[in-house]
Amino acid sequence: SVSDAGVGRGRRDVLLGICLGTFCPNARADNASAPDAPRRPASCATGTSCVSTSAFLTPANYLPPWEYLGDDTAAFKSLEKLLVEKAQPGSVYADETTGFIRADLKYPDGVDTYEFHFKNDGSRIVLFSARSQTNKVSPPGCFQKGCINGPRNRARAEALRDEIGWLGFETDEDKKWVPLLLH
Repeated sequence: SVSDAGVGRGRRDVLLGICLGTFCPNARADNASAPDAPRRPASCATGTSCVSTSAFLTPANYLPPWEYLGDDTAAFKSLEKLLVEKAQPGSVYADETTGFIRADLKYPDGVDTYEFHFKNDGSRIVLFSARSQTNKVSPPGCFQKGCINGPRNRARAEALRDEIGWLGFETDEDKKWVPLLLH
């Protein structure tokens, strides 16, 4: 079963396997017809207006994959529906067979192109990237309550994730945020 797929593996190992295309919960050695590796979004270069689940080398541009409840088909359709409502007319491309959705969302300071890659293997994980069509420098810091430092796409992608009701697939169960007091 899917819940048994990660037995003996930590969430970090499962996440790395998903992102690198080496985790397949139902894989068997005799399954010769399995695809080479699932598609995944491209990484982001440092200093670009971009966030991606593949941006391991640029932490400011990294966001964890999204985790959803239910089956792959229902999740795909709900994300597609949300993007059709929010995206520029005619910009949504969805291919349920490959688990790929692309859409352009307009914001006051430009257009962001989103690409989503559903694993379609029962893991309930979607990989994504969000790239601004016009690169703008990230603010040097946060000066308002609730500000998120880094590319502006970070807050936009998280808002989209929250709107659909999904969760970020956190990889570190023992992470504890400690406030830093600078005197």
